[in-house]
Amino acid sequence: PPLPPSPSQACKAMAIARKYLHEEPDDKGGPVEIVIKPTFEGDIRQSSNVSYELHRAAEIIEREPSEDDLTVKDKTDCFKLAGAIAGRVRDGEDVSITTKGPVPVLVTTKAIALAQEYVAEEGLSLSFTVQFRDLEDPSLRGSPVSTFVQFIIVREA
Repeated sequence: PPLPPSPSQACKAMAIARKYLHEEPDDKGGPVEIVIKPTFEGDIRQSSNVSYELHRAAEIIEREPSEDDLTVKDKTDCFKLAGAIAGRVRDGEDVSITTKGPVPVLVTTKAIALAQEYVAEEGLSLSFTVQFRDLEDPSLRGSPVSTFVQFIIVREA
C-alpha cells in the first residue's frame, strides 16, 4: 500500500516555518529556533501515526551539510539508523541526516524516536530541527542539484 504523505508534509511544513522564524524577529528582536520531538502511536514497526511536539530552543542551531552526514533511502532500516544516531550522540558527535522523499522522511522520524529511547537510560534526550538543503545526490556522482530535507539532531542533557 502507498505510504501516507503526512509525516513528510509535516516535516516540510516545519522546515518552512523554521525558515520564517529565522527571518522574522520575535518580540525581543531576535530570530526564533524550534526543536521537534516525534512520538509514535502504537507499534513503531507498523505505524506511520506520528505526533510532533515543537518547542522553542534557547539558541539558533546551525549545521552545514557534510560528508559525515547520514543518508537515508527507502530501504534504510530504522533500527540500524537509530543505533547509528545513538552511537554518535553518545560519542559527543554532531549528527545530521539527509533525506529525500516520503519513505526516507518516515524512516528518519522513526529512527529519531527510537534513538530517543536508546539514550534515555543515560539521562539524554533527543530532538531535531529540520531544514531544506540544495545538494547533489551523494549516491550519484555528478548528479544535478536537488532539494533535500536535512534533519539536525539536538542532544539535551
